[in-house]
Amino acid sequence: MKIRKKHAIVSTAFAGLLFSGIALADKEDIHLLEQTKISLTEAIAIAENQQKGRAYEASLDDDSFSPRYEISVIAEDKIYELEVDGVSGEVLGVREDMD
Repeated sequence: MKIRKKHAIVSTAFAGLLFSGIALADKEDIHLLEQTKISLTEAIAIAENQQKGRAYEASLDDDSFSPRYEISVIAEDKIYELEVDGVSGEVLGVREDMD
């Protein structure tokens, strides 16, 4: 009986930490999104035009200090990952995904 109670307490504490981390990440994403001047849809169009391909995945990059979109594009049977500035729409980098 004591083991179940300890397990329940540990599980509850872990869930609380997990959800507080998610809430913090969401606030950071909202803050980055508020700084953008172009939409995710516009960033996808920029990436597709740059690589002459089709996007299959896109997100706001939460690892940088300025708003950037990460967009994966398939072109000519290759996968490219592009980084698009969320303010200017400039393509900041392109790399072929070798995975």
